[in-house]
Amino acid sequence: MNEVVTKQDTQGCHIIDNQRELTTRATAVSRILEPHSVAVIGASASPSKRGYQIIKALQKAGYQYPILPVNPKGGSILDLPAFKSIDELPDGVDIAVIVRPAEEVPDILLECGEKGIAGAVVVAHGFGERGDKAAATEKRLRDALAESGVRIIGPNTSGMLNCTVQADLIGLPELPPKGPVSVLTQSGNMILTVLEDSRSINGPGFDVIAGLGNQADLGYDELVEELGRRTSTGAVAIYNEGFLDGRRFLEAAARVSQRCPIVMLRGVRSDEGGKAALSHTGSIAGADDIALRVLPQMGVLLVDRSDELLPIASLLATTPLPKSQKGIAVLADGGGHATLAVDALSRAGVPLAVLSEDTKTKLRKVLGEEASVANPIDVYSAIDAHPDVFPECIEILASDPEVGLILTTGMYGAYYLRFEESLREAENLAADRIVTLQKATGLPLVFHSCYANSKPENHDILRRGGMQVFNSLDWAVTGSKALFERANWLSEQASRKSTLVPEVSQVAVPSGLSAETSARQMLQKLGVDTGVWRAAGDAASVESVVSQFATPCAVKVDSAAVVHKSDVGGVRLNITGELAQRAANGIADAMATHSPPVTNFGFIVTPMVNGGAELFAGATNDPVFGPVILFGSGGVLVEAAADVSFRAAPFSPDDALEMIEETRVAKILDGFRNYQKVDKRLLADFLSKVSHAVMNMKNLSELDINPIIANESGIYPVDVRLVGK
Repeated sequence: MNEVVTKQDTQGCHIIDNQRELTTRATAVSRILEPHSVAVIGASASPSKRGYQIIKALQKAGYQYPILPVNPKGGSILDLPAFKSIDELPDGVDIAVIVRPAEEVPDILLECGEKGIAGAVVVAHGFGERGDKAAATEKRLRDALAESGVRIIGPNTSGMLNCTVQADLIGLPELPPKGPVSVLTQSGNMILTVLEDSRSINGPGFDVIAGLGNQADLGYDELVEELGRRTSTGAVAIYNEGFLDGRRFLEAAARVSQRCPIVMLRGVRSDEGGKAALSHTGSIAGADDIALRVLPQMGVLLVDRSDELLPIASLLATTPLPKSQKGIAVLADGGGHATLAVDALSRAGVPLAVLSEDTKTKLRKVLGEEASVANPIDVYSAIDAHPDVFPECIEILASDPEVGLILTTGMYGAYYLRFEESLREAENLAADRIVTLQKATGLPLVFHSCYANSKPENHDILRRGGMQVFNSLDWAVTGSKALFERANWLSEQASRKSTLVPEVSQVAVPSGLSAETSARQMLQKLGVDTGVWRAAGDAASVESVVSQFATPCAVKVDSAAVVHKSDVGGVRLNITGELAQRAANGIADAMATHSPPVTNFGFIVTPMVNGGAELFAGATNDPVFGPVILFGSGGVLVEAAADVSFRAAPFSPDDALEMIEETRVAKILDGFRNYQKVDKRLLADFLSKVSHAVMNMKNLSELDINPIIANESGIYPVDVRLVGK
């Protein structure tokens, strides 16, 4: 980070002597998140004012860098000399905290830019959150940001703090302990929630906490990217109510998650509601459904409850990862907690490790021949008087190659409270030994204890060793699942090199519905095989085209004016040469009686496909996350079955295979009952190619390929519908 040296001039004012080139050694965003100098614009000598409270909080927190009050009256505030204007400030200030009314903020930002201040925290409200009432102020703010080059957090923010350098720009009564968890949130109350949750569980502490406010400038994408670069951040916890640019966040998350875990709690999860659409895609692509798939695709771990955010982030920030595709060993001191743990793990989809016979034999030597050692392992019969049984069992389990993580559950660490005070020292020694074992083996250890709220000192020994002890078994299980999910995600990334940006020059999709022949031609140009088909301009040509195929055909109207062909008599099936002209004339008659009549149309002819599963593939240009691919059950069931999975485009065939397996129709593709077995790899390759194609479609709104007939012979797109914005 940037380093500054402070010294006093003869008037006692702080002068900052920059020792580095700002633009090369530190970015504006890094200087905001770790400020080595703070100007408080709107500083006040009144304890009731925010401009006083910020200075007081910085001093109380022990902030060691320059604090520079700005107040037009000058004088002294909390024993610090006040500058009468921004222009009087020394050069190279990292951040300004602006605690002035909204209408003054744009001019203040312009002055900050002229003075070379890197960034600002804008506390004031009265901008975009007030809608049209503040439109003029909002525009002035954005113009000032563009002109000044100053980067801001806010406006309408609760502030920002950095516990590593003790910079409290929120004004908390007490600075939380420094540690590896960073937090980004749109809610000031969620900052208070994670602080209290951390205090409750004796969490590992915080690096950076920022309230994003209105995100007029800095949003989740840039801030999470910068936090991912910080070695002092071990995990990022996010409370999110919406993205201004979800695509940029996905790109940032994909990069950051390679090094640093991201845990997210989402608010405002209801769908946008029903909407009219020219495709099935628009009807089934709910906003929340998309987010639930594309965020984990980029390594973001989602939690469902507010009380899970901080515990799970704390666990991921401090705990080594299990080896992927391994199982969990449950070490319990009672049947009740063992049963609950196994049930919860089963619901979470976390497999139990299958222990080797050698491991079971070793466990029996420690626990007794009658002990239950099949997993879960019940230590009840041996533990009451011998707390050192826990580290002995952990050491044995750690040597089993099928064990990826050990979850200890029950009343761990409180035997001296429950039974004999004389056990206190033995439990402390056992905890010391467990810390040593964990460091030696690198195996993740997760602890649940129903006595965690009593805060026994042996729990603190574990926490100082980098382990978390939870009073909630649900947290322990959810955290264990998150560790496995992250390990599996990281192991899969080496073979999945797709980026989220277009790879070739884009092809423009015409506005509105395209004729099917045009849609197929565009997909083929972009590398997607749309099967065998022919266009025909009139009824006579249809007969000629059908005669070229040695199999019955489907004859369909080809027009940008017809959305649902079969609903208006625009489809004829099982047509042979002698029936072709009659079928085409029937379609022409249907177009003439259509309301309004369809006059500009042609025909498309495709060979009939006999037998197979009906599938659906689609794409939508989601307003938040950009191009997204859908896959699931097709045909008439596409909307009724709601059997669909989502991924952000583009993605690899391996991603596509995972996507296929998430659907119920995947079982049919394996040859269920009388269905033909489908080559899922071939289907995955098709979906991957569709995902790359839509990335290169400019102005795409929606794409339907429905149905796709899949059988043992191949993948056959039957109908294609393309809609441009």
